[in-house]
Amino acid sequence: MSLGKLYLKYFSVGDYVSWRVLSCHEDRYYDEFHGIIIELLVYSEGIRPVYYAKILENRTSDTIYVVLSSLTKIQTN
Repeated sequence: MSLGKLYLKYFSVGDYVSWRVLSCHEDRYYDEFHGIIIELLVYSEGIRPVYYAKILENRTSDTIYVVLSSLTKIQTN
């Protein structure tokens, strides 16, 4: 069994996505980030394979790896 393989059919390179991370601020529970998928990849060392998206984050232009099951696709025109 793998982690995130079921979500592989919902995402592709170039999709605009969002994801949330628990916040360290007292006034909010989470921080939301947005970015574009630039690569889909699998990390298969260990017990089971894990499917990730390599994402170019909007605000900082950093490259971030996020598990596919944590992503939400944002509809664009």
